[in-house]
Amino acid sequence: MDKDKFAPRVENTKTEKTGERNSDYSLWHRSLGPDFLALDIDWVEYRKDRGIVGFLAVTGKCVDERHIINSKRFIWERTSLERKILSTLSQTMNVPSYFVIHNNDLSIFHVHDLSKDLKEFIVMNQETYGSFIKNL
Repeated sequence: MDKDKFAPRVENTKTEKTGERNSDYSLWHRSLGPDFLALDIDWVEYRKDRGIVGFLAVTGKCVDERHIINSKRFIWERTSLERKILSTLSQTMNVPSYFVIHNNDLSIFHVHDLSKDLKEFIVMNQETYGSFIKNL
């Protein structure tokens, strides 16, 4: 892995915009250097009667479906390691993992099963996505 690819993360951390999350740990962890990577897992879907039923990485900030489609190549570039980790967890625990891209008003969801080719996905609206989550 190219160490220089991750070096800028130490200086260029994302600004926390909500004022609700403390970034002290992230900033400290990034000071350890590019050899010590850590990623957030967005969602671990858990059911009290079944345990972990899925891992999901979720990203948004897209205006509409065209924006989602046009952004995918950039999203895939920046999330390569995250997807690899989710896939490894998925295989190890024998539960599915998904990468979900949605638009700003949560009316369109592109759901990619990480065990399949990234070109394959299901388009869902809020209702069908909610049912999808409930049925994991």
